Formats: sequence, structure tokens, C-alpha cells
Amino acid sequence: MLETELRPGTVCRCAVPGPREAGRSGAGRLPRAVGQMLALTGWVGGGRRLTTTGQLLRGDARELVELLGTGGNQAGAGLAAPLRGVQVLLAWAHLSGLVRTDGSWLGPGPAAARLREDPGALRDALFAAVPRLEDSRCGWQSVRLHLDGAPDFSEGLVALWRRLGAGPSTEEEAARVVWDELTAHHQVEERQPEGLTSWKVVVARDVGRALGLYEAVGAVQFKGGQFEGGRFELTGYGRERELSGARDDAVAPHRLGEAFVHWP
Repeated sequence: MLETELRPGTVCRCAVPGPREAGRSGAGRLPRAVGQMLALTGWVGGGRRLTTTGQLLRGDARELVELLGTGGNQAGAGLAAPLRGVQVLLAWAHLSGLVRTDGSWLGPGPAAARLREDPGALRDALFAAVPRLEDSRCGWQSVRLHLDGAPDFSEGLVALWRRLGAGPSTEEEAARVVWDELTAHHQVEERQPEGLTSWKVVVARDVGRALGLYEAVGAVQFKGGQFEGGRFELTGYGRERELSGARDDAVAPHRLGEAFVHWP
């Protein structure tokens, strides 16, 4: 999972920072996440050995932190957050068909060759895979809170997209819209166990993470400073996309095999 201390516009941008050599978003350049996935699949190549429990070898994990740039500007902050960033990118790659895990082996996925040759199709695949991160062990924390009878978090993302389609939004506004969607018919907070982070805060963190992923794929952009009322808005690419809450288990089985990263 990603870092959970979330202030508007912070963690969502350092969750999947850009690779140092694969290019960043901008005119004539690949979206950050596309560059990261090209770097990741190039690193996987014909396959990489995992531990017997399906985890990346420690040296490989550290190499990916450097290759994918998940360390950000967190000098001296330790490896936990950068390794979590690698885990999220691996899960995203699994769900997009770029890599697959077979026991103690991490290899190219069924769509790897095709998507590597077509960055536009790769971008579309990454965009479509964001809601399905709930199928991953490092996915949306809201799912594991078992909001009885409430929609999956992917349904909240549809509400998020509708809100962004209506105009720019602060992260707090977006989180409120998703919370209302997930809890419209449920008194969730009344059943909150003592000593745990409130469900409303956890949902807000997931919204921040989702905005970070959509920003990395170039579907949303953040304008204005963090402390200056900055807002998220759809890009031209984002305005051409639609989200659906419908699951596609043929593409992403609920229990996918994925490589894991061990962190302190």
C-alpha cells in the first residue's frame, strides 16, 4: 500500500513518481505511468526469478525503486514508501496484462508485447485498470473495511469521474462525493470500532491515491499550489474517457496472482 498520511495534493503525487529515463507527462512526451510501465516490462524481459513465496528478491526490489523512481524526494526516509510504490506499480501492471506471476517466476503478461509497441493502447489499458485495483492486495483500503452492503470502491470512482466532469474539484470535495456515494444508505460511522482510523478518512486516502494514478496516466491534472486552493481537473484525454462500475472478471479475475514486495 502507499503512504497513508494524506494532505490534499501530496501523497497522491509521490505515490507513483516518474522514472528518471522513461519520460514525463508533457507536450510530445509519454504520460508518467506509461514510461514507468515501459521501464518495468523492459526490466522483466523474458522473466525474473521470485522467492518461493512469490516476492521480489530484495536486490531486485531496490533496483526497481531506482528504475521506476518511486523514491521521490524522500532522502533519508527509508525504503518502506518507495517499496510500496513499486508494489502498486507491479499490481497495476498485472491488472493491465503487462506481467504475470507463475509461482516463483515473474514473466511478461499476455498483452505485454502488443502494449509495448503501442503506447496509446498501453495508456488506455492502464486507465481501464485503475478501478480494478480493488482486486489487488495493495489496492483500495476501503474495500477491506467491509462496508456492509455498500458499493465497491470502483462505484465511488464513477461518482468521482462525474464530479470531475462537472468541473475542477479540490481533493476534499472529491473525497466527499465518493464518501456520499459509498454510504448513501448506510450509517457507517455509527459502527466504527474505537481505536481505528475513521472510514471517512480511509475513503479520502483512497480518493487521493486514485487521483494520483489518474494523474500519472495523464487523465487528470492538478492546478494551483497545495496550500493555494489547488484543484484537480480532467485533461483532454480524461474528458474523452468514461468510467464504468461494471466488473470484467474475464479480464481481471478477483484473485489475481501478483508478485509481492517485502518492506520493513
